[in-house]
Amino acid sequence: MSLAQNIKKTINYSKKNGYGEAVVAAWERVTAKYYADYDYRAPDQDTLERQRADQRVSDLKISILVPAYETQEVYMSALIDSCIGQTYANWELVIADGSATDIVKKTVDTYQDARIRYVRLEGNDGIAENTNRAIEIATGDYCGLLDHDDLLTADALYEMARAVQAHRPVLAYSDEDKCDESGRHFYDPHFKLDFNLDLLLTNNYVCHFMVVRSDVLKKMQVRKEYDGSQDYDIILRVVGNRLMKEKENNGTEPVERFIVHVPKVLYHWRCHENSTADNPQSKMYAYEAGKKALIDFASRMGWKVHVRHNKHLGFYRIEYGESVLTHRPDLAAVGGFVAKHGRVASGIYKGQPLLYAGYMNRMDLYQNTDQLDIRNMAVNKAYQGVYEEVTRHPYVSTLFSENRVLPQWMQDMERTAGGEERLMELGAVLCGRLTADGARLLLDPVCVRKI
Repeated sequence: MSLAQNIKKTINYSKKNGYGEAVVAAWERVTAKYYADYDYRAPDQDTLERQRADQRVSDLKISILVPAYETQEVYMSALIDSCIGQTYANWELVIADGSATDIVKKTVDTYQDARIRYVRLEGNDGIAENTNRAIEIATGDYCGLLDHDDLLTADALYEMARAVQAHRPVLAYSDEDKCDESGRHFYDPHFKLDFNLDLLLTNNYVCHFMVVRSDVLKKMQVRKEYDGSQDYDIILRVVGNRLMKEKENNGTEPVERFIVHVPKVLYHWRCHENSTADNPQSKMYAYEAGKKALIDFASRMGWKVHVRHNKHLGFYRIEYGESVLTHRPDLAAVGGFVAKHGRVASGIYKGQPLLYAGYMNRMDLYQNTDQLDIRNMAVNKAYQGVYEEVTRHPYVSTLFSENRVLPQWMQDMERTAGGEERLMELGAVLCGRLTADGARLLLDPVCVRKI
């Protein structure tokens, strides 16, 4: 990211959160430098040729849906070229054009590929309705969503088809990065986590590149009242439908089985002056739409919550009435950070400065984890017997927001040589037992116990 972009982000951040927060955020950006040396490297020619020759997944058709509006020729041509350059051949590109001029049509007309399907819309009805028109005429088994000025990597559809054929999920997504206006310089990679329900409820980390099973998408359609965050709304409804089935029938497979993450950068998100990628302030309406989609999701789940914007643009915080555990039987426990000398003392962020937001701001966000520190956690009532069996002590919540004093047995253990390590080992055993039946653990970074 350029110096000018960093300065712009810092100014916007300070206006929203104050200069103190901005200084800390700027210091983290300068010192942590997450993937500052990143440079996208395309697969070599031998790999691409092997993919072209691989017929094991050729029966799966992918429809790439593009709602277009007055797209500059240079961007539309680059998008089409990125599709034609795919190593996987069984695709169609459906361009739903809501432009008032012929700029998109003239660009498309220069191509003679039968897989490109162009439809001229009567008018521009917004991203959602334009996408719905593309969905209607799509003939693929899966639909992939592509913005009109972005790019797919040459192996994108091959990697997606291979993952989809293996698992037949409802939804699959990949990692992504950003590129400059020229489409030649790549930076800010987003290496994503596998499906993580509570992280998803803080922001649309799934984003690009995403494919959805066509029968599901045709039935759902895209809702125009969520324009700007229409992809987020789709994901939340897919997840919500699976969670409702999970809730209604304990024998139903968990939602994690129906969503697949392909851990490769397959999508380049182009940044220019008016794009959300480069200028988040340019589409505040999109963040409001995302908040509305979250409120709708929570309502469908029957949760009594308040949704608010996080200090980071495009991120949210769900505030549960009373304890989160009273709303969420899928959670076996919730826990926060344990910090020592200003750094996280245990768990997945061990050693990180407590003031940092972390890569992709994850240290500031709710998320599911397989590690919680026993010194800062509350266990759901249904699992408290497991806690007592593992610890051999009566259950007492140690979540800092509920109990600021550790049980005496923990205090005594901490004082002995190697006591902290034994407590963490005990916590690891407990977490393993709590999640053995598929229950989730929730990390709440707002709750911090300093030792």
